Amino acid sequence: MKNVSAYLLMSGGVAAVLGLEVANVAIAAQLPAKSGVLDEPVLVVAPPWSGGAEAVVAAAGGAIVGPTQAPLSVLATGASASDFRQSGAWFLLDPSALELFCVTKETV
Repeated sequence: MKNVSAYLLMSGGVAAVLGLEVANVAIAAQLPAKSGVLDEPVLVVAPPWSGGAEAVVAAAGGAIVGPTQAPLSVLATGASASDFRQSGAWFLLDPSALELFCVTKETV
């Protein structure tokens, strides 16, 4: 019985990672393909260690948009998509993706 639980846990983790990769590819296709500085804000998702998303944006030469940030993400502009990724961003998402992560009175 213990082996079944471990198997389900491992397969769930693999499915989650694969799902995130598919979502990243799908959403990245919606981002501008140009290599220049992004005019519109993007949601920069980065690991929480080494300063988190704020440090990634600073290293990329971008600027954070808005007064507050989430632990793993910030809205940012002022750098190219490749600069954000080279600075350590896990994902770059369209800001409309915030609707998937945030709960409001309208979504409850």
